[in-house]
Amino acid sequence: MTGDWRDWRPAIWLAMLGIAVMLLVSPFYFGALFIGAGIGASIRIRQRRRRAAALSNPTPARVAARGSGRAAGRARAKRKRGR
Repeated sequence: MTGDWRDWRPAIWLAMLGIAVMLLVSPFYFGALFIGAGIGASIRIRQRRRRAAALSNPTPARVAARGSGRAAGRARAKRKRGR
């Protein structure tokens, strides 16, 4: 993922195609298929971007366990009890 507008190109093109079909074809609701596909594609793109961001950033629990403070103290105590 590049993180810019190019990620959203498939959804944009599907929406534009849906509008074009709505304007050119007499039962306009045939274009709704493409509009719906564009919405579905944008949902999938957003999920992929969020998943990629979550994998690249450490979770707050892991960061807190490495630091000093209550969370780190609890993690150390938990490890001691496990021995």
